[in-house]
Amino acid sequence: MKKIEALCRTERMQGLCSVVCTTYNHAKYSRAAIESIAAQDYRPLEIVVVDDGSIDGNVEVIREALTQSRLPYTLIEQENSGNVAANANRALAAAKGEFLLLTSLDDLLLPDCISSKMALMLESASVVMVGNSTNAEVDGEGMITKPSVPNYVFGNESASAEDLREIEFTKIGTFFLQGVAFRADVLDAIGGFDEDITGDDLNLRTRFWIYLIAHPELQFAFLQQPGFAYRKHVENLHRNILRQVRTVLDWRNRYFPERPLPDLAQGWVCMYFAQCLAVRDYEALQKVLDLDPQMPEIYASYRKTWRFYRRAIKNRFFRPPHARATSTRK
Repeated sequence: MKKIEALCRTERMQGLCSVVCTTYNHAKYSRAAIESIAAQDYRPLEIVVVDDGSIDGNVEVIREALTQSRLPYTLIEQENSGNVAANANRALAAAKGEFLLLTSLDDLLLPDCISSKMALMLESASVVMVGNSTNAEVDGEGMITKPSVPNYVFGNESASAEDLREIEFTKIGTFFLQGVAFRADVLDAIGGFDEDITGDDLNLRTRFWIYLIAHPELQFAFLQQPGFAYRKHVENLHRNILRQVRTVLDWRNRYFPERPLPDLAQGWVCMYFAQCLAVRDYEALQKVLDLDPQMPEIYASYRKTWRFYRRAIKNRFFRPPHARATSTRK
C-alpha cells in the first residue's frame, strides 16, 4: 500500500488553514471555486492547488484567480497521472497549515465554511475533524439546484466512530470530504490517501474512523448546515458503474476482507450485469465475474430474479452463451 511518505515536510504554521485543491480540466469552474475560497472570513488562509495535466486552459484560469485572491498560494503543475489520491497527497505535502481543508475546483465553498469549523477546533485541541452532515448542489452553470442535501451522517451527528465506520461500510459512504477541516497531524498519522487503489475519499474516511476508534481521546463534530456546494456535471467520476464496483472491491478487500460486499454494492454489480446482458456483451460480463470470487455467487443469485428473466424474454434467450460465467474461477 503506497501512502504519502510525510505530509508535514514543512513546518506547520499555527492557526493557518491550508485549503488543499485537486483539479483536472476544470477551466469552466475553477475561477468560481477559488473565489469562494478567497471570500471565506477566516484568516490566516492559504491555497494549495495540484493541477493534473489539464488541457483545457485550466492552469491559466487558476493562476489568474489565485493572483487576484490576494492569498498566499502554491500552484503545482504536473503531467496527467489520473491518480486523484496521489495528487491530493502531493498537495497535502506542500501545505503549511496546522489545519487542512480539502476541496475540488469544480465545487464551491459556502460562506462561513471554514470559520464555523475553526471555531470548534481552536476551542479544543482534542477536536481533530469538523465536517458537515448536509451539502448544497449546483449545476454546471453554478446555479443552486438543491440548497440542502443530507448525507448519511445526518441524524447521526453524535454517533461514535465505530458506528460511523459501520455506516461507511453498509452505505459505502458517510460524508463528502469537500469542505471538511482536519488537523494536519491526524492526516499525517494516518498517512494521507491510499495511492495504489481507487476510491480515494472512501478509503481515507475508513482509515480515519479506524484511527479514531483506536484513539477515543480524540473528538470530531458535524455541523448540520451545508459547508460546500457539490457541482453535478457529466464529468463526475462516480457515474461509471464498473469503476464503482472495482473501487468497492478494492476497498472491501483492504479494510473488510472478512465481509461480503455490502448489499448496495451488490445492487451495482447486478446493474452492470443487466447492462452487459442488454447489449449481449459477454466478454465484459466475464471480466467483471473474474474480478472477485464473490462475483459468480452474485451472478447466480441475479439469474434467479424476475429482472433477469424479463431481460431473457426480451432478448429471446434463456441459455446465453455466457453460461460458463456462473462457474467459479480456478
